[in-house]
Amino acid sequence: MNTEEKYYSIEAILLAAGESSRFNDTKQLAFVDKKPMLVGTVEMLKQVNFNSITVVLGANASNIENVLQQVNLEPGLESITLPSVTSIIAHKWQQGMGASIAAGVTNLAQEITHVFIGLTDQVEVRSEQCSLMVIESRKNPNKIVAAFYNGKLGAPAIFPKAYFAELALLENDKGARNILRANATTIISIDMPEAARDIDTKKDLLSYESNTQT
Repeated sequence: MNTEEKYYSIEAILLAAGESSRFNDTKQLAFVDKKPMLVGTVEMLKQVNFNSITVVLGANASNIENVLQQVNLEPGLESITLPSVTSIIAHKWQQGMGASIAAGVTNLAQEITHVFIGLTDQVEVRSEQCSLMVIESRKNPNKIVAAFYNGKLGAPAIFPKAYFAELALLENDKGARNILRANATTIISIDMPEAARDIDTKKDLLSYESNTQT
């Protein structure tokens, strides 16, 4: 293990605080691939080499937390060391994604050197893609690593500690978009067309289900 890897510690922050107004229901708990969307995303992230995972909640927090407590290990994985999963409340979640990111980053332990920011509703993003991002981040610990889709950089993304203070000040609905734009020339981009599909409406969910069944 080299010195860069020795001091590399990454936490995944999963944003799940929105009220899903366009979905007209608690989107995080909508069934995708036979399980609540949030549960599926958390189980996926548990297969990535993260030190820990924090789910940021806001709207409908108590109901979502109850379901989150039911996340179980997949059969055969009990002997593998998996990251712990905890949750926090973003008390200013109504301000948008930026406030949720800020809450998650403010909650990071001192030893965390990098943060992965992911979205609950990017249901086609897989653990293999997230693991590739972590590998690139370990190779280039001073750079942001971000998914590239629809002609732009976006979530999921990994930020080094040098950006934590800036992330902790976010408060609008644009998330970390401006930080990505400001550093676009130095960011390591990972082509990830799958990240372009998110579930915003029930029509989106039906479209996803129809595509996976064909």
